[in-house]
Amino acid sequence: MTRIEKPYALALDIGGGHVTAARVDLHKRTVLPGEVHRTVDPNASADALLNAWAAAALEALAGDGHGPPARIGIAVPSPFDHAAGVSWMTHKFVALHGVDVRGGLQDCWVGTVLDGVPLTFGNDADLFTLGEWWGGAARGTGRVIGVTLGTGLGSGFVAGGLVITSGPDVPPDGELWNVPYGGGIAEDFASGQAVRRAYQSSRHEDYSASAAGIAALADAGDMRARAAYAELGTHLGGILAPWVAQFRPDAVVFGGNVARAWKHFQPTLEAALPGVSCQLTTHFEASALLGAAALGNGKLHSEERT
Repeated sequence: MTRIEKPYALALDIGGGHVTAARVDLHKRTVLPGEVHRTVDPNASADALLNAWAAAALEALAGDGHGPPARIGIAVPSPFDHAAGVSWMTHKFVALHGVDVRGGLQDCWVGTVLDGVPLTFGNDADLFTLGEWWGGAARGTGRVIGVTLGTGLGSGFVAGGLVITSGPDVPPDGELWNVPYGGGIAEDFASGQAVRRAYQSSRHEDYSASAAGIAALADAGDMRARAAYAELGTHLGGILAPWVAQFRPDAVVFGGNVARAWKHFQPTLEAALPGVSCQLTTHFEASALLGAAALGNGKLHSEERT
């Protein structure tokens, strides 16, 4: 049998309006050149969605001379039955609700280089965290909490290479977004939308700006914009503190587009979490691809027993 010197996995990251596909070197734990980015209509038919995702995967292998990948890993939003490969989303990809996505993709790949390649699914925030543990800012550590900051709040808990979604040391399903906080839920206080509300409130007027736009204002010296991000850091620390005490991570890694304003909320975050190693992602969008590629041992989730 011919030995493959540099085995690789194929990783896909499914977003609301896009799909990214790339090869990942399993030895170097890096995303290889040739990433494919495709815009996808989330309101398209089931066949159109599956065909677009399948085509992006094949396009990422175009011109590759190493043969089929060792495995395929796909990062998907929730709710999704990862073991069965069935989507239960209703807020996006409505046409795929109840559909066997695994079977649909495998049908698309019959007769191609991906025919018969093992296929595994994982939650996108979980795989962000797994990717940072496997090949990112938390590489070499044992226990990691990952936090993704975008329009909403995502989270993942990884111990020894396993995503932890149950047990006394993590919130239900490993999700922080809906834990009670400040008279509401965590996402009300730690997200891009929360930054926008904090900035609007400081101006006492209706001001439409994205979290990225407010970050640009903070870069330019706008003190109200800086205060909005400082408030984000304080709330993040308050939300994470009880779970840091329970889970005892070696590092907490932050990603997502809002985390690009890291310098504006890092000081208040670290002040709220003294002694905790808080790290900015080293890969941003590529982290979920690394995590998807790391899904190879057939075991993703584990109940925390420590």
